[in-house]
Amino acid sequence: MRLESSFVQKQAQKQTMKLAMTQQLSQSIAMLQFTAADLTAFLEDKALENPLIEVTSGADISTDYSYKKRKNGTQMENDFLEQVASRSETLSDHLQDQIMLLDLSHSEKQIALYLIESLDSAGYLTIAPETVAENLTRTETEVLDVLQILQSLEPAGVAARNLQECILLQIDRSSDAPYIAYDLLSEHFEDFANKKWKNIAKAFDVELSDIQEVADYVRTLEPKPGSEFETETVQYVVPDLILQQQGSELIVSIARNFLPQIRFQEQYYKQMQDSKEKEVSEFLKQKTGEYDWLKKGMEQREDTLERVGKAIVWHQQAHFIDPKEPLVPLTLKEIAEEIGVHESTVSRAVNGKYLETANGIFELKSFFSSALPKKKENSEDVSGVSSTSIKEWISEYIKQEDKKKPLSDQKIVELLEEKDIAISRRAVAKYRLELSIPSSSKRKRFD
Repeated sequence: MRLESSFVQKQAQKQTMKLAMTQQLSQSIAMLQFTAADLTAFLEDKALENPLIEVTSGADISTDYSYKKRKNGTQMENDFLEQVASRSETLSDHLQDQIMLLDLSHSEKQIALYLIESLDSAGYLTIAPETVAENLTRTETEVLDVLQILQSLEPAGVAARNLQECILLQIDRSSDAPYIAYDLLSEHFEDFANKKWKNIAKAFDVELSDIQEVADYVRTLEPKPGSEFETETVQYVVPDLILQQQGSELIVSIARNFLPQIRFQEQYYKQMQDSKEKEVSEFLKQKTGEYDWLKKGMEQREDTLERVGKAIVWHQQAHFIDPKEPLVPLTLKEIAEEIGVHESTVSRAVNGKYLETANGIFELKSFFSSALPKKKENSEDVSGVSSTSIKEWISEYIKQEDKKKPLSDQKIVELLEEKDIAISRRAVAKYRLELSIPSSSKRKRFD
């Protein structure tokens, strides 16, 4: 019996198309994704490798934005002494200075310094006293005695082991604290924080308004005593695009004054070109090619950014003309289809890129917002409304609510339905949390 095979081998040509990720293409994609600071660093690295490239940095932000200030309505230049950097005092420095002024034994100072170095940036003690005693071969009683001294220093509440102790340390020093504040927070801290006040009022035989007074006082205290000593690094935002309004026309342009640019070192090239050596000619050819690719990549980056910026402004023109107007729903996909690029290209173009307007500087991606549907049966406009607008309405409703009867999430749903907005209670709760607004039970006041 002979078996016939259904498979026949043969040679055939097949033509397919695929994108080859060349080094230049990879470089162009990376340049689009770079922020202004990243782009500057990238170009400066390239200039170190290529003597034909000169990088001209954007305007000095610290000069253009911070060098001049206004005093009494007139513009004055900063005194040169104000340009000198000063060393900020740390929490550790502040506490050590106070410790050195106290009449403590060598052993007590050793424990105090160990405790100070064990504080976090908020001023809380991050190590158990028994662990300190074990590490320093001291008794736990000795450590607790020194901890009590440390807790008596400034700022009030420092060296607390938890939030409750931090608040109690501040109350203990204050002459303005309500008379029941210390005992109330000592015995019922969790119920107080969770606003289970009826049980507390019954236990202390007081009115809910008395507990409200305690709550108002506690809000004046500092939950992070060490925060005033934290050094904040100033970060300057460099705009990539500038929006200007001329009459009713909105004009978007590249912020070239702030962004790095590259220039060809023509004089150096001519000097090297005089050499008859083959290696020098090959070197110049290679480095000239690198410059051309970089220049092309910069131009493509600017072109893409400008097209994306113009498309965003066109969609959100009502908001740019009048900031009170809400943003309309807008997605990366819509912009990508409009300017004829891939969605990922738009994503790279908007992340970390900023638009300077008359009302401030904003990240491009902040102008994108998902849409929630409008109820078709009640509204002719079924294009939807942005989630940003929803958040603004929720914030405004809560700002104007009766604090004795705060709005529930369901009530906010009903108020939005009056605007023909279809939204679930769960979505309202989600947006409320994103706005850092507590629930209605925790917003209620008992004045």
